[in-house]
Amino acid sequence: MKKTIVYLTAAFIALGFIGFGAFKVSDKQGDAESSKSAQVSDEKAMKESTQKMEGLEFAQSVPKNASENALWAMMHKMTHQKVVASEKWGLIRMNDESIAKAEEILLASDFNSKEDLLQIIERWKNGQFDQVDDEHNFIWGMQGGSIGEARGILTEEQEKEFIENNFTSE
Repeated sequence: MKKTIVYLTAAFIALGFIGFGAFKVSDKQGDAESSKSAQVSDEKAMKESTQKMEGLEFAQSVPKNASENALWAMMHKMTHQKVVASEKWGLIRMNDESIAKAEEILLASDFNSKEDLLQIIERWKNGQFDQVDDEHNFIWGMQGGSIGEARGILTEEQEKEFIENNFTSE
């Protein structure tokens, strides 16, 4: 009887190891398929992120006494030049002029988000765009965004292509 219990216990342990191994193998295959799907999706988003867009606006068109919502919209549209996102609605050229305009509006305001936005503007003034995807998502979130979350930052070459497609005359 003891031998039977030992054999059964050993068999259950062996089956457990086999089952665990099969689970790990199928999990790795699922990860590979998921990774491949994410890579294709990211490539598509990357390609779409540099295409010509509709809704070009200019920083000069934003009034000095703009509302907080209008400033969020302005800064959000500025980030589109630098981020990877599946959807981008509207754009304003991210340059010294538009950054200065956003800062001017902020400094004259008493907006609830003033301090957070001033930190973002300060980074942009210093040419620091390594967080621009997170900054896009912060502003986008304040606007109640649900489609078009930034999923990365365009390379210099991709940004150049975006600028050529959207800010140069044809």
